[in-house]
Amino acid sequence: MFPCISRGVFVRLISEEMILSLKGVTDACYRLGGGVASFALLTRVGVSTLVKYATLGERRGDGSHEHGATLIPVDIAVEADLRAGSPIITSEMARHLGFRLEPLADRIAIEAPLAEADVLAIMDKATDVWRMARSAFADGRIDAMERRELSQQIRRIIRAAECVLARLEAL
Repeated sequence: MFPCISRGVFVRLISEEMILSLKGVTDACYRLGGGVASFALLTRVGVSTLVKYATLGERRGDGSHEHGATLIPVDIAVEADLRAGSPIITSEMARHLGFRLEPLADRIAIEAPLAEADVLAIMDKATDVWRMARSAFADGRIDAMERRELSQQIRRIIRAAECVLARLEAL
């Protein structure tokens, strides 16, 4: 008996929370990679399909969502991560499996040596996020656009910090 089949009915092992987080990081990855429209030109699927991977779609009468069960295929996820310059989607997949991705030492060695400017760039980006957050909280709440912009900027800081950390640890 397979754990994902119950009385002939397919039961997914992936939770709704996992689906939501994977769709969220897929959307963030598209944004960091230049947007869904430009990414569609470089992959085997079109814009509408890419959007399905990152959104839930309309709510149906039974409470489910139009695209709730549609997740990004592995090959498209890898292409999106390559375009974004960081394993955003694959890292989230690994996290849900209880793992963490780490850069390979030989890939780190290819990059330029760590410089003070690298660390200062992270501080500058963090200062920008601080300003954005102050502005967003000025009216007492963060709207959807502010949340999206803050999330995107914070992910950029995380990506830059991970790069600096990997280069620092390689010293």
